[in-house]
Amino acid sequence: MPIMHMRFWNWLFPRTPLQLSSPLPPDQAAQALRAATARGNLTANGTVVGSVRAGRVHLYHRSFLRNSFKPHFRGQLQGSAQGSAQGSAQGSVLRGRFAPPVLVVLFMAFWIGFCLLWSVVTALQLGAISLMHIPALLPGLVMMGFGIGLVRLGQHLAADDPRILSRVMQQALQSPTD
Repeated sequence: MPIMHMRFWNWLFPRTPLQLSSPLPPDQAAQALRAATARGNLTANGTVVGSVRAGRVHLYHRSFLRNSFKPHFRGQLQGSAQGSAQGSAQGSVLRGRFAPPVLVVLFMAFWIGFCLLWSVVTALQLGAISLMHIPALLPGLVMMGFGIGLVRLGQHLAADDPRILSRVMQQALQSPTD
């Protein structure tokens, strides 16, 4: 979908849903996810870490570079009835989404809002806009562009994180733990 048809905030902070099914009951599925992330599941370029508590799952991929804009997976692990040859067996479903941390989104909302406010107040104080007034508007617009660019760069650097996390979660949910 072209960027012009998307809402700006959804473009800047995408939220990608994920649903994974498991033949394991919820308690065993939670144990398997904990085991896969307890000491950090090593991948080619980092570790998968997080928490699994009371059916709530929060995982992220920790790479060698600090990146606050990377997507985290937050979801819930619930029981589901799955049909089998012997009748109905208890399995589980992990439903959630990949999204940046809430504090990062709030900080960037403040950053972009302040930069936009700066530019609007400057424009209103100057009255009529002419070519001579454009330099007064530039600081707010440049800082807003810098913030947006920083978010997009962080997302680009973490583009493989959802695939890595999905693979680790899928493997954990399909294999019983001993």
